[in-house]
Amino acid sequence: MSEPFDFDDILNDAEEIETGPDIRTIEETILVGLLDPTVATRILEATRPDDFYFEQHRQFAKMVFPMVGEGRHVDRVTLRDAAYFVDDEEAVEKLLDFADAVITKSSDDPPSTGQVLAYLDIFTADAKRRLARTMIEKIGEELAKRDVTPEAAAGEVLRIVADLEATRRLSGADKTEGEELDAYFADLEARQSIDNDFQGLDTGFSHLNRVINGLTTGLIVLGASPSTGKTTFAKQIADHVIETHADAACLFVSLEQSKEELRIKTLSRLSGVENRDIQRGRMDTKSPSSAWTKVVEAKEEFKTWAGRMQVLEGDRLTTVDRIRLAALQLRQKTQAARLLIVVDYLQIVPTDDTFGDIRQKVNFVTSELRRIGRDLDAPVLAIASVNRASYGSRGGSMDVYKESGDIEFSADVALVMTEDKDATKGDENYLGVIRKWKPVFLDVVKNRNGEKARIELRFFPEVSRFREVTKTGLPDT
Repeated sequence: MSEPFDFDDILNDAEEIETGPDIRTIEETILVGLLDPTVATRILEATRPDDFYFEQHRQFAKMVFPMVGEGRHVDRVTLRDAAYFVDDEEAVEKLLDFADAVITKSSDDPPSTGQVLAYLDIFTADAKRRLARTMIEKIGEELAKRDVTPEAAAGEVLRIVADLEATRRLSGADKTEGEELDAYFADLEARQSIDNDFQGLDTGFSHLNRVINGLTTGLIVLGASPSTGKTTFAKQIADHVIETHADAACLFVSLEQSKEELRIKTLSRLSGVENRDIQRGRMDTKSPSSAWTKVVEAKEEFKTWAGRMQVLEGDRLTTVDRIRLAALQLRQKTQAARLLIVVDYLQIVPTDDTFGDIRQKVNFVTSELRRIGRDLDAPVLAIASVNRASYGSRGGSMDVYKESGDIEFSADVALVMTEDKDATKGDENYLGVIRKWKPVFLDVVKNRNGEKARIELRFFPEVSRFREVTKTGLPDT
């Protein structure tokens, strides 16, 4: 097996998509975000006052963290009482002046939620690196002492490593239910609405949204045999998410199709022009009434939200760590509050390590993709290829995944797409042209937090489009 590499090193050394913000800007943005209830809980969970590099920032955080955590009002008067640890009156006034500027920024020109979360990613990674470096230096100092026995030096090393307040920043904090309950309940209350049919990202398919609660944090696996339209379906969902949610970005990792092929799917669906006509260059670009005019209009529509969609063409270096890095960079670049990651497809994601068989490799990739979703608070939609013979038109079974490792156990939601060869096909008007469609079943065969169901779709392969028709229960198997 090859030597493992440190992800923090990769993130630290990776080429930036664009020149990033300086540390002062990052810290001040996070401090302003502390006064926003929608992101304050996330900041309190991920950071502590000592993480801040600048002394004034540390002092402000030391005052505000307990106040925000307890739901107390923050203003100059209440902050003065909280500044008891600052002895010098002149220093207190300077600190309160800085606090006034933060409060004013919070009310008059607050940063977007996406910007705060993007900066929080950078900030916490940097804070952990500085903490780890400090701990290593302390250990080195103890080992360098010549006047202590090896046993005493080892004991001091263990004392440093066992420092809960420090190591919790590196390994994560373990909290009791009592410590977490109030923050969880506040978040739960904020999500409640009688108008909500679902809570996750909008897939563009109403039945699917209600069944799986939209695209929520975790791993959603879409299994299908070749030529069923699974990549087209995933791209349509990804496009709809970005078009519908102005605060969302999408990383589409394509290990099979090129960027051009995926762009053509989008342009074809938006314009109603056959994808093969776009690809083969059959249109008259001079005529104002030609199909080309529709494609140009589709391009302008696509362009309004394309800045939050990134397609990563996969190669042998597109490991799960590379996917994680690309997702972090995209969120930092777009400052998106929400993120969708699509992987096409799961079985061919490369790994740095060598595994004994394909099942072991798929188990590793599946587990790591689910971990990425949890770590980044993002839904990961992973396409999985299955044998055509392993899933009949009756459907309703997880057996389709049994030859592919532990997908059936790791997925939060498992979908299986099948084409019923015996079902009646048809045609329908789409954007002024009659297009052929064929029936496709989308079976929700696993749903960790909801029902199972069969959703009937109509697939228009000429224009790379799916349309939802009905929802029923899963057929008996």
